[in-house]
Amino acid sequence: MARSRAKNILIIGAGPTQIGRDTESEAAAVQIIKNFAETDRNLFYVTSDANSVIPRLDVDVKFIEAELTVNSLIQILRENEIDVILPVAGNTVALQLSEQLNESGILKELNVRTMGVTTTTIHNINNPELMNRVLKHIKEPTIPTTVVENVTDALRFAKRVGFPVLIKPIASLTKTNRIKCDNEHQLMEMLESAFKVSITNQVAVEKSVVGYKEIEMIVIRDAEGSKLLINGGENFNPIGVHSGDSIIFSPTQTLTDVEFQSLRTAALKIAEILKIKGVCHVQFALDPTDGKHFITRINPFFDRSSAFAARATGYPIANVVAKILMGQNLREIKLSGVQRHDSLALIEPVMDHIAVRFPTWSFASFKNANQQLNTRMKSTGSVMAFGRSAEEALQKAIRSVDSTTAAEQAALDESQLSEAQLINVLIHPRAGEVYYLLEAIRRGYTVDELAKMTHIDAFYFYKLRHLVKLERRLRYNRFDMAALQEAKYFGFGDTQIAHLWQVRSDEVRDFRIKKTHVFATYKGVEPTAGEFPYLTNTYYSTFEDEDEAVRTTGKKILVLGTANSQVGTNSAAEYTTFQTIQRCQKLGYKVILINNNPNALTLIPDLADKIYLEPLTVENCLNIIHQEKPDKIIAQGKWEIVTQLVLRNVQVEQLPVSRTTRSENIEADYMGVISSINGSINLFGVVGIDEDNMFIPIEVSEALKVKVDPLIKNANQHITNNGIYSVIIKENMHQLQIVSVVPLAVQDLPFLSFAFDQDFAGIITEITLNGSSKIENHPIIQGDYRYSHVYPYTQFGLKKPQNPPFSLAIGAEFQSIK
Repeated sequence: MARSRAKNILIIGAGPTQIGRDTESEAAAVQIIKNFAETDRNLFYVTSDANSVIPRLDVDVKFIEAELTVNSLIQILRENEIDVILPVAGNTVALQLSEQLNESGILKELNVRTMGVTTTTIHNINNPELMNRVLKHIKEPTIPTTVVENVTDALRFAKRVGFPVLIKPIASLTKTNRIKCDNEHQLMEMLESAFKVSITNQVAVEKSVVGYKEIEMIVIRDAEGSKLLINGGENFNPIGVHSGDSIIFSPTQTLTDVEFQSLRTAALKIAEILKIKGVCHVQFALDPTDGKHFITRINPFFDRSSAFAARATGYPIANVVAKILMGQNLREIKLSGVQRHDSLALIEPVMDHIAVRFPTWSFASFKNANQQLNTRMKSTGSVMAFGRSAEEALQKAIRSVDSTTAAEQAALDESQLSEAQLINVLIHPRAGEVYYLLEAIRRGYTVDELAKMTHIDAFYFYKLRHLVKLERRLRYNRFDMAALQEAKYFGFGDTQIAHLWQVRSDEVRDFRIKKTHVFATYKGVEPTAGEFPYLTNTYYSTFEDEDEAVRTTGKKILVLGTANSQVGTNSAAEYTTFQTIQRCQKLGYKVILINNNPNALTLIPDLADKIYLEPLTVENCLNIIHQEKPDKIIAQGKWEIVTQLVLRNVQVEQLPVSRTTRSENIEADYMGVISSINGSINLFGVVGIDEDNMFIPIEVSEALKVKVDPLIKNANQHITNNGIYSVIIKENMHQLQIVSVVPLAVQDLPFLSFAFDQDFAGIITEITLNGSSKIENHPIIQGDYRYSHVYPYTQFGLKKPQNPPFSLAIGAEFQSIK
């Protein structure tokens, strides 16, 4: 029976963090939910992500923890009488699930429709052959593609179009990327596994356009057909390296106006023909010889590129799309920062700066992983940087990578490579490629030689050559004022200059500030580039005269963000920072955040009072402290940046949490979670630990309670500071004993907050700032699920060990125990 009005809306999440998916989907979901909560609709959010912040939102939304499968979604649709499903905040996972739901007939049976993107569009996008028909209809050139069901047809097609070819499973059971095959042997080998993961036992085979430029366009369309381009980005690497593993520049750097306008027009046409209501990310392969293009990918949902576009331009994409989904049109939606009544959302953003997204890897933790870059994404996160020139933005991005990860960028010491080894790395790109390219320029390779070997546009090698020239000038002009000023303008950090001068970075800072009076200034990030008066709360640093940032007034606190997503510190750390910010605001502080993870949940508009999109380095933190004069500085536990700031007499309030993990892979049966405040112990509850180290919320029996209570009372002898602690318990011969008492691990904090219905991050923050916090106990949440860690072994092509360390997890998920 048809329902007259969409009342119950199900938002499908993307699931746990993994390679290729950070917290950008959840960030979009938060903004959509906050907007939708202003209406009288009933909101439901389903995900298997155990690090989801949605349960802690102060809005009316029903959080459903469930495996993201067709069967579980069908049950949810029936039980909650869902009218509409919204897949655009769930990445490719939600899109494929929507396709499967439609094919099952359940959407028609229950009269459920999709929002933002139609089922027809989803079906076309999931099938390259059908998508090519759509593109031909709008007279867009298409890459020769076919869908095959056997090896023979695949080989016949490959011989006709010529190698290399790319293959991708249709309706894959797992997240997959296009795989490049250079010959028959590789094709036959890769097809075997591709057919296995395809639900339909079909594989798409397409002609490779490796070597073409990779360009990305982000567009928005509303219900009445108004469209605009939000942002264009250009990949440093050509097609052949996954865009998630390539440096990306925005705006585009090497396109002619004719090429740019051609791609812009194509992206807008695609949004129109697909009847998109919201955001659409279109990727292009651009032939560098004649300017002709092919469309390689269409994502009608929030992904890492749309997240980067929002940060780069200052245009609040998710908030605007949420209003479009609620029925408003672009000409009716006001951008909150614009100070002119006629300047609505229907404006194409303009940039007066250059933004760079820079991939980061965790290979130091996975020694045997293949670090060669290809069509399979391997970076676990990324950072972004802003500057007035391509050089400055790139240099800031390079130094955004913290000291522990710097070694992972260049797995080989580029200065020690033989000529043959260096050439091999140049021809076959690998993680940390930019370091090898800089080394090649230092050794005298010409721009033309490098462009020919790498297929990277010569423009970028001129920029890299300029940086090497600046390096040489610094090296031979120690403590030279003019050399320092030029280097700072083009993005060199104090630490980089200190390395070239062979002195301590503090000596460079003292010389810069006290002798040359060179200070960082700050520019606002907003979508009009100064065309209209715009109130922004987001800034980046540069070294020019004019400073656009005004010091924040009132009681204020500087929060150090999580920076790039790595194994061990990932979405759980973002969750913790998100809750920390909200609790600081409830305690009366204005929050100033420094973070430069483009996918960060904490960078959503209107969360922090002011945001600095800056590398999380000692220099930048000291600059911002000097700029803002915060009353307090807060960070998640003790890590390298905190240690370095403390050494410079900066007082940092360190949340008493473990940034790595609890005791790893120890034999245990239970874990109690307690608070210890000024000697007073409070037990929140107990969870069980099974043989796979998965948490299962349990209802504590009276018999167990009798055994646990005395142990908890004695836990104080293991505790020296106030905070929330995990008490790891082992049962031996029916007797319980404490194995260890450790501060609550960031990795476990989101799930335990959910299980015990507590804001543990907020409580820890309040204890840290005020010395106490009001504790309220709630019944443990019962459910047929367990909590497990997600690891990137599969994406790295490695076999998962029997007991992988929790500190190498990249995410966490709910799993059914039925």
